[in-house]
Amino acid sequence: MGPGHTPGEYSLLAQLAGNALLKGVPDDLLNRIAAHGKLRALAPGDILLTPDQENTQLYLLLSGRLAVHFGSPDSAEISQLDPGVSVGEISVIDGTPPTAYVIAKMDCQVFAIARELVIELVESANPVAHNLLRQITRWVKTNKQHFMHARVRIEELTNDAHLDALTGLYNRRWLDRALPRLLEVDHPQCLILLDVDRFKHFNDTYGHLGGDQALITLANVLKTTLRPYDYAARYGGDEFVILLPNDGLNGGTEVAERIRSSIASHRICHADGSVLSGITVSLGMAQHVPGMAPESLIAEADRQLYLAKAKGRNALSHDGQQP
Repeated sequence: MGPGHTPGEYSLLAQLAGNALLKGVPDDLLNRIAAHGKLRALAPGDILLTPDQENTQLYLLLSGRLAVHFGSPDSAEISQLDPGVSVGEISVIDGTPPTAYVIAKMDCQVFAIARELVIELVESANPVAHNLLRQITRWVKTNKQHFMHARVRIEELTNDAHLDALTGLYNRRWLDRALPRLLEVDHPQCLILLDVDRFKHFNDTYGHLGGDQALITLANVLKTTLRPYDYAARYGGDEFVILLPNDGLNGGTEVAERIRSSIASHRICHADGSVLSGITVSLGMAQHVPGMAPESLIAEADRQLYLAKAKGRNALSHDGQQP
């Protein structure tokens, strides 16, 4: 530990020195950056950068994970950012808004460095270096925008293969392909298997058009209740799968109960405006642990769904409860 530094300050200096942007920076300059920057904590779902607002900070990601989205916060995730990287440097150097949304996927800690200090450090090295950086960032930004627009166009052309035609949620094909990749993380996350209680009786009463309207209403509830980083897919018939990538059992239980109560309180209307009876759902939830196969996770959620129905339906069961 250097003289005059507290343990907390020394830990921060060590984290800053480990960032790719600050590797090899002299101690006196590192101390100056640490003294003029500011730590910021992000909760899951917090938006760090947005194209709607000018960015005046360069951020160093110290812990957690960030996701990059193009077009809107709830669009497909383009990439993930892990500790040790910097964020916002292009918009800081170029003086223009960011081109994408950067959103916390989990609890994160970032270190913010004001644009003025960044520019000062660059210009003090050499005015040519600053001019060169501006040209490079403009080139990168232009090509990045071309790439993003091309990617969005590809997604628009292929979305029909991944979306359920009735509900607009992801379909079984997407789930089978995406779930193994989404589970490749080293922290707990929860999967919910949900189906409509006595759906056959609902269909017999109101016909298949009424049943379709119930499923559409359910899907709309999921779209408005879930957070931007959660995933929902129609598994088949009246069964749906929900993945909560940032929640253990406690957080997952809160989300699942919010879904259950919201669906139970929603009115279902026919296309002609007539009001149908409401629906309830039963939910089985299982927590994924590293190394657990997707099939095993779904099987456990299915077992919990059976237990939820055995409780009397309109209920949640999860693998942290005693049968």
